[in-house]
Amino acid sequence: MGRAKAVSSEFLNAARVERDLLATRLAEAQERIEHCETLAAEAREEAKSLADSIRAIEEVAGLAPQLAMCEISEDLRGERLREVALEVLQRLSASGDPVHYRIWFEALVQAGFSVSGRDPLATFLTQITRIDNVESVGRRSGLYRLRVAA
Repeated sequence: MGRAKAVSSEFLNAARVERDLLATRLAEAQERIEHCETLAAEAREEAKSLADSIRAIEEVAGLAPQLAMCEISEDLRGERLREVALEVLQRLSASGDPVHYRIWFEALVQAGFSVSGRDPLATFLTQITRIDNVESVGRRSGLYRLRVAA
């Protein structure tokens, strides 16, 4: 088998020109990605601010859904725990950002609820995995968010 012929200088020049054009297009695409990610982050922040403002207005004006006093003092379990946990998550993460289950549990407790069971946190974690409108984010991250309607 003989040695391959050397590549012509015309081919090398054409290859360099094509590589440079592709590198320029790549840099432009990366700039567009960065710009879009910045816009998305700004939009997320604005949405969070707007949701916070709406929540504040609802609270001041008495428009926010209120839980009955009998519900606040009850020990939660099963379906009722899932219902209240979903309400707490909706208030906690109106913008749809993921929330760690320990923060979510603490918000539920701060709202005046208690969870029945020998290990309330474990009971809470078991029940939240059964809420249809909630999804886990990543594997074993402990993060949950409201499921986006399809």
